[in-house]
Amino acid sequence: MKKFDLNIKKVLEDWEVYHAIREVIANALDEQALTNSSEIKIYKDKEKWHIRDFGRGIKYEHLTQNECDEKLKNPEKVIGKFGVGLKDAFATFDRNKIKVLIKSKFSDITLGKSSKADFEDITTLHALISEPSDSKMEGTDFVLKEIKDIDIELAKDFFLIFSNEEELEKTQYGVVLDKKKSISRIYINGLRVAEEENFLFSFFL
Repeated sequence: MKKFDLNIKKVLEDWEVYHAIREVIANALDEQALTNSSEIKIYKDKEKWHIRDFGRGIKYEHLTQNECDEKLKNPEKVIGKFGVGLKDAFATFDRNKIKVLIKSKFSDITLGKSSKADFEDITTLHALISEPSDSKMEGTDFVLKEIKDIDIELAKDFFLIFSNEEELEKTQYGVVLDKKKSISRIYINGLRVAEEENFLFSFFL
């Protein structure tokens, strides 16, 4: 097993578990969009929830905070761009004692605390990298244990794809949607970024 320092101690006290799940779903949807792969799956298996994409598979290199050239070149397709959200999600999961297992054909990844290299007095969150349990696996399976079903539903509620809001009309500014709730929503690249009580419709920009 190898240890990959995520350089995180304690951050994002105002994030809830569903915010972290939102970031995992966003990454899966981005991979689907960039690779034109099969639709992602979000499902429960006994006491564990899975967020599964069928793209290229996560590597430990993806855990660094860095601009993603591929995402920057396709801004109309993706939600994230800088690789920040996943590390923030890890910090939130760790703070809430959520057990995480990330599986791909490249490795199995879990989370744990460890001292920084050459600085034994400083403990940070690390990704623990092991050999893959399935070297022929397609995509990435993000497995979460000890989370509530409601957190999955709250996370999915950020995304247009799960909203069942019907498209009414396309304009030069965006898409007009038939709102399903009392409050209208504004989506950018499929992610809800705001809500408005006084709008008659929801909008996808």
